[in-house]
Amino acid sequence: MKLLRNVAATFILAGVVFGSGCTYALKILAKDQLNQGIIAFNEGNRGNAKTFFRDAIDYDPNNAVAWLYLGAAQVRDYREQYKNEGRKKELANEALQTFETALDLAGKNCVNRDNAISNIVVIYDDLNDDESWRTWILKRAEDECSTKVAKLASYYSIAIKYYNCSQEQTTRYADKAKLLANDSWHYRDMDYPAAMPDKRKAEECVSKGLEYIEKALQEDPEDANSLFYKGMLYGQRQILTRDPVKRKEMEKMRLKIGDLAVEAQKRKEAEGKQEK
Repeated sequence: MKLLRNVAATFILAGVVFGSGCTYALKILAKDQLNQGIIAFNEGNRGNAKTFFRDAIDYDPNNAVAWLYLGAAQVRDYREQYKNEGRKKELANEALQTFETALDLAGKNCVNRDNAISNIVVIYDDLNDDESWRTWILKRAEDECSTKVAKLASYYSIAIKYYNCSQEQTTRYADKAKLLANDSWHYRDMDYPAAMPDKRKAEECVSKGLEYIEKALQEDPEDANSLFYKGMLYGQRQILTRDPVKRKEMEKMRLKIGDLAVEAQKRKEAEGKQEK
């Protein structure tokens, strides 16, 4: 198969090299291989697709789109490694290198830049590497090409991770009897030496979560999802607070923000109906 492609490529190359130069001819060949790879990829022939993408890269190593498609195929490769974690990590690292190359080659092409960075973010998330995930999602938010939508989505995602971090700690200290009595926001007693590290971690995650949810709301103060999680983060702060007066303050804040989220969602739905 590759031999036949190379023979065809030779004829194409011969037809253009004298008129337009070798570099131009190679770019044409690369585009042809890329197009064939995209067809194979969309048809589910991933092995053939990767061969086409690599051939395209051989002809034009600076073709960022070919690198992006190769990375997309590699992502599917590592996601199939359900039982072999070592192999999954190996293939994921190959995909990371591919997307980092694509990013280097993207230059000021904002579509290619965001595509490469977004895929790197997804891979680190799949690998449960929260530190690297956060580093790259912040790069997406702060990239020169970043849009308001991208910034909002990035900051919101970071806030959700911090919310989950806090909830993971506080859930383990919930009073089951109070939960059964529908008292979901009761105080979690974590004020003893063995639990204090978990409480400090939960409090830190709440503070960080609120920091990033505010960044998201700066991009869109009417974003219902961000408002909802802002309220939930205040709920986490409420259940970490022993003082009854301060707990009441947190509860009022949680409920107020929750109402704002509902109102924002209703306005969004009404606007959607008007557009239709």
